[in-house]
Amino acid sequence: MSEKRHSESKREDKTLQKGEEDIFSPFYVPLTCFKITENDKQHIDVDVIIEKRLDLFVNNVHITTFFASPHELKELAIGFLVCEGFIEPDTKVDHVRVEEKAIFCEIKVDGTELEGLTHLERCGTTSYRRGRIRNIRSDTHFTTDAIIHAVGQLKELGRIWHRTGGAHISMVCNDRGEVIFFCEDVGRACSVDKVVGKALLNGTDLSKCALVTTGRLASTMVSKAANAGFPLVASKGATVREAVELAQEAGVTLVAFVRGKDLYVYAGKERVILPPDLV
Repeated sequence: MSEKRHSESKREDKTLQKGEEDIFSPFYVPLTCFKITENDKQHIDVDVIIEKRLDLFVNNVHITTFFASPHELKELAIGFLVCEGFIEPDTKVDHVRVEEKAIFCEIKVDGTELEGLTHLERCGTTSYRRGRIRNIRSDTHFTTDAIIHAVGQLKELGRIWHRTGGAHISMVCNDRGEVIFFCEDVGRACSVDKVVGKALLNGTDLSKCALVTTGRLASTMVSKAANAGFPLVASKGATVREAVELAQEAGVTLVAFVRGKDLYVYAGKERVILPPDLV
């Protein structure tokens, strides 16, 4: 990604549709910075992504604090609660109310159960665990072409990433690698929560889908994928040992380093269909 792409995207991007600027403007603000290169210096206009602090309350119990892009917050809340094991993917959320600095959810669960949850610090984020991780028993399979096609669409669809260079991207894809839902956020974990929430609000069966996301596949990403019910999670980036171990325990297919025609399958290779010439 060139510097010119981010610094001059507001002037050069001709693909914006009517009204689209209003849709995406909560993600970023225009600023002026002083650019220094090997042969030049100048003031330039840039778009800088916004990171807003938001507290999440469930039944008036404070659950967590997000540092997220201030957009698709209902999806963020529901996706987070599912991905972190607070509720099941099919749990009915009675009401979600978004205020300036907080999100309030009403769910029919035991309030003492919420208060008694413990948390673990992993990869710079707080992850909540309630008992063992969900075990995935999906019989959905994915061809290598489908996985490569899905990952290849990450940067193509990343409008906010193109404008600011500061967004993470997550997608829900079908078994053919086609994008069903897509979300961007300043935080990698929040982008996953948002796309999961969006998919569940639209009645999607995640056991037949793949989670595709930017960045390293840490154990937090695998636990979110498993709790949401995904049989496969993939990224162009790397993974870590703990994520591989967790994927093996949960029955999740973990695919990393998806670049060009190559990919590394670290867990669950039986769910990946090889090209005919490699069978």
